[in-house]
Amino acid sequence: MIVVERLRWRERWVDWLAAAAIVSVAFALAGLVWRIAGHAGTGAITVPSAARTRAVTVDTGPALAWAPFGSPTAADATSPTAIQAVLKGVVFARPAELSIAFVSIGNEAAKPFKAGDALAGAQVTEIRRDRIILNNGGRLEYLAFPDPFGQATPTPGQAAPAPNFTVQPSTAPAAAPPPPPSAQAVLSRLNATPVAGGYAIGANPPPGMRAGDVIQSVNGAALTDPSAVNAAIASAAASGQAQVTILRDGKPNTVSIPIR
Repeated sequence: MIVVERLRWRERWVDWLAAAAIVSVAFALAGLVWRIAGHAGTGAITVPSAARTRAVTVDTGPALAWAPFGSPTAADATSPTAIQAVLKGVVFARPAELSIAFVSIGNEAAKPFKAGDALAGAQVTEIRRDRIILNNGGRLEYLAFPDPFGQATPTPGQAAPAPNFTVQPSTAPAAAPPPPPSAQAVLSRLNATPVAGGYAIGANPPPGMRAGDVIQSVNGAALTDPSAVNAAIASAAASGQAQVTILRDGKPNTVSIPIR
């Protein structure tokens, strides 16, 4: 009997839960139909229009303070500074207040400078990777690293100066041309020996001559006048050839022989 009562109570609880679920679904469907019918603003919770149209503003000040694209005034520094200083090194960091530039003024040793420090009458306004920006009496100037090749650093926006390849003329004296051979040197080269009427060619004659040929004149100068022969050979040295008159088999012939 007790078991039967328990089963009846369980069935009643199931029926009550099912009824509650049906009622909940009915209320939800009723609200949906009510909105579809165009009565969503009646008795419904709505969001004020002012809240829906309010624009969201973003504060970009902290991001711009980092200057991710550099200072806008640095672009105006297009002139190199006339201060006698040399940029020796740069420690570039973010934020910019941590950057340090090492500059040597005149013959002094390099010293560290930060943005805002005074440098030879000017003020360091910005430190970049390859240069520093100076405010020299209200004018923005830059001090860049020296050119390793000894040329001036070009101004931004201008072309670098063309290198000078001027060739210096040679001051070495020109070699003097060799002196022309003398008549005696030419006759020795031909193994010539004096005979009646001239000089007889010996062994190993040059092309166009034979052993036994008798040389009578050189360029028209008779061998009986040594000074005239030397002058004739000197004039023929420029062309490298001399016209030699020989006596062969009792007949005169003219041949050309090398003088040099």
